[in-house]
Parts: sequence; structure tokens; C-alpha cells
Amino acid sequence: MAKFLNTEAKKVGTAPGSLIFVGDQKIDSISIDVIHYDDNHFSHSADVGVDYLERLSFESGVTWINVIGLHDTDSIGQIGSWFGLHPLLVEDILNTEQRPKFEEIGDHIAFFSKMVRVNEAKDQLETEQVSIVLGKGFLMSFQEVKGDVFTPVRNRLEKPTTKIRARKSDYLAFALLDLLVDNYTLSIEFLGDKVELLISEMIERQHNGQLRELNNYKQEIIALRRVVRPLQEMCKQFERSDSGIVSTNTLPFIKDLEGHSVQSAEALELYKELINDEISIYHANATARLNEIIRVLTIFSVIFIPLTFLAGVYGMNFEYFPELGFKYAYPVFWGLILFTAGFMLLYFKRKKWL
Repeated sequence: MAKFLNTEAKKVGTAPGSLIFVGDQKIDSISIDVIHYDDNHFSHSADVGVDYLERLSFESGVTWINVIGLHDTDSIGQIGSWFGLHPLLVEDILNTEQRPKFEEIGDHIAFFSKMVRVNEAKDQLETEQVSIVLGKGFLMSFQEVKGDVFTPVRNRLEKPTTKIRARKSDYLAFALLDLLVDNYTLSIEFLGDKVELLISEMIERQHNGQLRELNNYKQEIIALRRVVRPLQEMCKQFERSDSGIVSTNTLPFIKDLEGHSVQSAEALELYKELINDEISIYHANATARLNEIIRVLTIFSVIFIPLTFLAGVYGMNFEYFPELGFKYAYPVFWGLILFTAGFMLLYFKRKKWL
């Protein structure tokens, strides 16, 4: 049972809201990017210091603050204090083992999820914790390392004619979540292609390594399932939020996002069932092959039992054997052996045991 629980030994015995980083440090120092936009203006300040955030104003437009690196608890705590974040929210941001969930505390809405993307160079999936905190006029995103799936949103924000420039921070939160879901779909397709390729290979020929690969893919799909399934509930809670941050114009987009998350979850279930079926087929085929081997060996054993009996009888060291004085005793013995073996083979064939 313990393997299904997150290990947070550092937090045992500490007070709720304690700022303790849970996870592995992946970069040396944190970096912060700030994007500010409205209908007519766009600005992007890259790699600014923590003190820069204290001078920000949210009277007009939308400000997107992207914090990269979670290990610096002092800096994250300072950012939370400046923006009036509840200590429990800051505690969750620092916990990279956090289960995907939605939180609404005070004037802030927070999403805690996993960012999953395909690393084509390594031909594998990469996962990192991402937290999105939504407030009036601003949005903050926290991630573990540089590089993310949010580039399409940044590109849209740079173009003055896009609708996202005329919308508020709630729509920006939707756009980021939508990209997370899109990459869940790409990740599922990535795993699905590998599973289907392996199944095609198994149809041609089976070997022991395929079972290990199937189990590896099953574990990856289960891990993805733990990320994707909570997103449906997160979308419902986002839609029902009474904080005043979510506008009625954004609700249809959130409902559409929920539909996409349901499709991703259903695709995962299908691949999980497909892998379970293939594992069952693999074991059934292995059992069938073993039964075939046992059947052949059994037939050989049954054939040789009477032959062994005959050889045993005439191999006994008695002085007086009636057949020993017969001139053709030896060829008659071999004829009896061959007749017995042939008769049994013919009998097995007529019974369709061969």
C-alpha cells in the first residue's frame, strides 16, 4: 500500500503552511519572466529578479508572471507574501509531489497539475510539476525547469490581432490549461503508437522481452491516468467558481476544455484495457505453447512405455527363454516393437491427438 502514497518525510510534524520544498532540485537558481499585455500594448521582461515583482501594478491589462525553479523557498515565500497568497497555497506550490487539484482560497484560484511533454531526442515522456495561480489582473505560473509547452500562448500574445489580448486573466488560465491537455493528448498518442507497434510485432512473433515492454507501457499509462483524470474535476470546479475572477464569456471555453480532458481520459482507459488484453493473450499463448510441448512429450512417453516393457522382459537374465533358441527371434522382436509403435501412432492420429 505504501507505494501508492507520496513520500513527504520533510513535512512530517511541521505546521500547515510551512514553506518546505518537496522534490529534487533541477536548476541552480530561479528565473522569472514577466509578460504584460492589453488590447494595445505588449511587453516581455525576461529573467528579472524577485524584487522586480514588487513594483508591478495590476490596474490595467493582464500580467503573466512565470517563475522557473521551486527550490528557493525564501524567494517563493516572498513572492507569495507580496501577492497575498495564502500560506497553504505557497506550501502546495513548493510540493512537486502534489496531486493534481483545484484550490480556491480568498481572492485566488490555483491549479496544481503536471506538465507532460514528448522529448523526441530521448524518445520518452518528461514530466514536471506546474502550478497556476490566478488573481484579478494577473496570473502566476510556477514550474521546475526551463522549457515548457506554453510557447503557442506566448506567440499569440505577441500578435495584437488575437482575441486573447482582449480577454482577462481567467481566459489566460484556460489557454494554459488547454495546452496542458493538448500535450496530454500528444503524450497518449506517443505511447499509443508504441503500444500498437509492439502489438503488431507480437502478432508476428512473441518473445520474453515483449512482456516486460508491455508492463512498462502499462505503468506509464497508469502514471498519465493519475494526471489526466483529476483535470475533469478541476474544470468543473473552475466553472463553478464564485470568486468573481471567472467571467461568463470564459465559461464555454472551460466546458470545452472539460470535454477534451474526458476524451484524453477515455483514450487512456482504452489503451490500458488494450494492454491488459495483450498481456492476457501473451500468457494464454505461452500456456498454449507449454501445453503443446507437454502433449508431444506425453505422446512420446506413452509410445515408449510398452516398448520399454518389451525391452525389459527380453533383457532379463534368465537362463531359459523359449524364444532364445528361435532363429528369427531378433527380427521378430524388432517387428513387434515397430508394430506396437506404429499402431499407437495410428491410434493417436485417428483420435486427433496428433
